[in-house]
Amino acid sequence: MYLLHFAVCSSDADIVQEDNVKLGQAGEDVNLACTFSKLLQTTTAWFKQTADRKNVQIVSLYLNQQPSWNEDFDKTNRFNVIKGDDHFNLTILKTKPSDSATYYCVVSSYYTIGMGAGTRLLVKGIHIILQQSSIDKLHPGDSVSLQCSIFTESCAGEHSVYWFRQSLGESQGVLYTKGERNGQCENSTESQTQSCVYNLFKSNISHSDAGIYYCAVAACGEILFGKGTELNFRGKQLMLHCLLMYSVICNLIFNMLFEFYIYLVACTYGQLYRKEIHQQMLVGMFNSVYLHYIGFSTIDCKIR
Repeated sequence: MYLLHFAVCSSDADIVQEDNVKLGQAGEDVNLACTFSKLLQTTTAWFKQTADRKNVQIVSLYLNQQPSWNEDFDKTNRFNVIKGDDHFNLTILKTKPSDSATYYCVVSSYYTIGMGAGTRLLVKGIHIILQQSSIDKLHPGDSVSLQCSIFTESCAGEHSVYWFRQSLGESQGVLYTKGERNGQCENSTESQTQSCVYNLFKSNISHSDAGIYYCAVAACGEILFGKGTELNFRGKQLMLHCLLMYSVICNLIFNMLFEFYIYLVACTYGQLYRKEIHQQMLVGMFNSVYLHYIGFSTIDCKIR
């Protein structure tokens, strides 16, 4: 109780974190500096506060003993600390987008506890370009290799590749097949870039394989989708076009013949009815029905 009574919190001014906000690119090393008064030398620590306000202790150091690491950070081998009489700096190697958070430096003595204002670290993802090959002509029975290429500014961990197929009658995003990192990668020392090519090979393809194939690559904490490669069959399209053209021509011929038949029928019956009505007119018997029909039958046909 005596110690608790005399324990006070030190002002933030006693502990200085140089950068309020620090920007980093994924794959780079970042150093978070923390300086303090030489009087505060008992225990030093670093805490990480994530976006959901969850506080996690990264490391603590008592006097000049070995650092005590949180196992989640120790096993990554990416975090390191440098301790001096007036500083306790945290270094993060090969940063990832998941390292984005606010980092607090905490220093305590027997009677005081101080905390810095915090450094907000924002790690941007590596610039990634994803390309998919295009295919021009396909016929049933052919073999085809779908290609997916990824270009990154630097190599950062393994890539996972997924292939999706969208075909007629299926919703977009239906999982067709899944592949791990089975491609070939090349590094360029001049431009510090890496290019990887992944292939999906299909043999003896048929009409049931038609559709749009999408490549998705999970890399550097991001997931990118390609624009898709469409598998079309030229033979099938040509046959459909021919059938459509044949159907249109047949329909046209049928309509012409049908109209000509109606014309002949109308002419024949028109003349018969006219003759009958003329005979009735001679005997002086008019019928309103026939009179109405005469008005309706106006087709003038001349047979020579």
